[in-house]
Amino acid sequence: MWKPGTDFATMRCLTYPLLRRLLGLSPQCLPGALSQSKGPILSPKQSSLRQGCSARPGCVTATDVVNYWQKVFETNGIPEARESSEYIVSFVLGAKTFQSLNSKSLHAPLTAVQQEQIQQLSNKRLERMPVQYVLGEWDFQDLTLQMRPPVFIPRPETEALVSLVVEEESRKCETNSGLCFPVPVSHPVILEIGCGSGAIALSLLCKLPQSQVIAVDKETAAVDLTRENAHRHERQPRDPLGMQVSGGC
Repeated sequence: MWKPGTDFATMRCLTYPLLRRLLGLSPQCLPGALSQSKGPILSPKQSSLRQGCSARPGCVTATDVVNYWQKVFETNGIPEARESSEYIVSFVLGAKTFQSLNSKSLHAPLTAVQQEQIQQLSNKRLERMPVQYVLGEWDFQDLTLQMRPPVFIPRPETEALVSLVVEEESRKCETNSGLCFPVPVSHPVILEIGCGSGAIALSLLCKLPQSQVIAVDKETAAVDLTRENAHRHERQPRDPLGMQVSGGC
């Protein structure tokens, strides 16, 4: 599990000549905001490059930066190096995925501010912080939820669980509608124990809007995050026909 304060001294360094080969750029066109790092990833001799490229932010494109950080992550043993780099760059550019960026966005010059944002997020990833925490949000089903430690990140299998519940409720409705004399069907009441970020509760409430969802967790951080995500998606945490969130032992 990721823990803050990972020692950068254990990471191998990228030398200046190697950096040039990775990007295939001249020294003047190296990413200015990327040339300095808080850890020993790049040579200290590159500090002068920052000023040179800050004045010329148009040297670097999104594709350049993705390739660059992929190599940095790989050199430092960061899992899913390519995916991590793409998620960070696309996030800064306001896109969900790198593949969703059009050709113009991929090859347009990055500003100095964008380069700085990418470096800050990439530094967090170099500490082996999960991408979900680095970005501060992640998609679950059809929702974009805020994510932050120490609340656990929803696993892909959790999405399958939500789908199973929705399918079961749909099956009940279809069975009832096929009867000669349909009987009234009560709205489902769903209890989630250990709500974390609220991913399950909010997804079910979104897909089963007539249901009542109760989300509980003993951790204050989880309850607070679930509340924030509920408000973010306009679900009132104490709506008697919607969602209730509570915490405690």
